[in-house]
Amino acid sequence: MSIPIPHRPSGFLLGDAAAQITIDAFIDIQCPHSRKIWPTLLEVAKHYQNKSVSLRVHLITLSNHRQAWDMSLGLFALAEGDANKFYDFTSFIFERQSQFYNDCFHDKTHTDLLQLVASFAQEHSGLDSETFVKRMADSDIYEKARTPIRYAATKAVWATPTLFINNANNVPVDHKSTLADWQAVIEPLLSA
Repeated sequence: MSIPIPHRPSGFLLGDAAAQITIDAFIDIQCPHSRKIWPTLLEVAKHYQNKSVSLRVHLITLSNHRQAWDMSLGLFALAEGDANKFYDFTSFIFERQSQFYNDCFHDKTHTDLLQLVASFAQEHSGLDSETFVKRMADSDIYEKARTPIRYAATKAVWATPTLFINNANNVPVDHKSTLADWQAVIEPLLSA
């Protein structure tokens, strides 16, 4: 089965789409390793904001993270295509990951999860919970949230975080890496 052409490219971009150095990060909002790499990704983006380096984050859902899909729908619903809103709300949700990570949600319902996502949106942006849950259920939000998962499949991404630099996936940085580790990879590419 072929993947339909999406309405826009996968991911949320910080920086110039035509940058010399492109970083693609595939993350899962429920993944503890994704949470660990998140501040470093933001630090790298900020450090290189005036250079030809871009960061594109693709939000995917791993099969063993059952709360991640609805959290993703919430992220797409709040961002409405705005990368800055996406990055800001993602940071907000990662800070609260313990509230929906595995065991604490073992005996809770889908409705409990939707209400949690809506409460995050309300706390973060003052959005009405009922209206927000309805927005999460819209078919366009579903399509937007499904696009990065399908894109990940074309790149053979099956774990998070998975990183690509200039479309190469054998990169010497991961969730344990520091800004200095990233600089050791990016600086030689910028000066080449």
